[in-house]
Amino acid sequence: MEFDFVILDETESTNSEALKLAESTDNPTFIVAKKQTNGRGRIDRSWSDPSGNFSGSILIKIDEDLQNLALRSFVAALSVFDAIDQEIGEEHELLIKWPNDLLLNGKKICGILLETKNFGNVSALVIGIGVNLLSSPNLDQIKNITIKPGSIYSETGIKLDPIDFADLIAHNYALRENQLRTIGFSKIREIWMSRAAKIGKKITARTPNFEYHGIFDSVDEKGQLIIINNGEEKKIAAAEIFF
Repeated sequence: MEFDFVILDETESTNSEALKLAESTDNPTFIVAKKQTNGRGRIDRSWSDPSGNFSGSILIKIDEDLQNLALRSFVAALSVFDAIDQEIGEEHELLIKWPNDLLLNGKKICGILLETKNFGNVSALVIGIGVNLLSSPNLDQIKNITIKPGSIYSETGIKLDPIDFADLIAHNYALRENQLRTIGFSKIREIWMSRAAKIGKKITARTPNFEYHGIFDSVDEKGQLIIINNGEEKKIAAAEIFF
């Protein structure tokens, strides 16, 4: 898989740009903005994007069902993990918080948002990626925070160029996407599990209607969170996770 690149000086949302571009191209495309003014996260949250950080969206057209499309959340998380890991070395703790937030030394440095748009039998999948390369937002700018934010620079002293970083993500995403298509999710799942935060520890999974407490056991073949409480196994497709 080779990506076309679209580099923007400024945009409201790279995901919005990608969804618009999906109407006119079938090529895998990576939209990167030097400045994003109105980024969004999960559950209609805003994504704060101070200057010098990374904002980009991967656009791919896929003829698969929504369940398989959702597995790209794990593909993307591993791809960004790989890109960061190659730059910062092993002396820092880099982990993945289910399903796709990245934590560096216990602080959130990356969020990933998937969106889709149908074009007949083909879906345009947009994977929005925000990474705090240089700085993190002030806590008073964030509502309903679950993990304290950080940045790669503040945690490691390493400055990464956003455009060069996009090349790293694209390279690693192409490798992981090929892995998913040729081997299946089992290998992606295995690697993701080896990098997951709080495996075997007590967590809370909060949905709009309920709150589950238990031991984080694993993720299943659909990417669902599996927690165990008093010997009872519970599978959760979507939730906010608290440590």
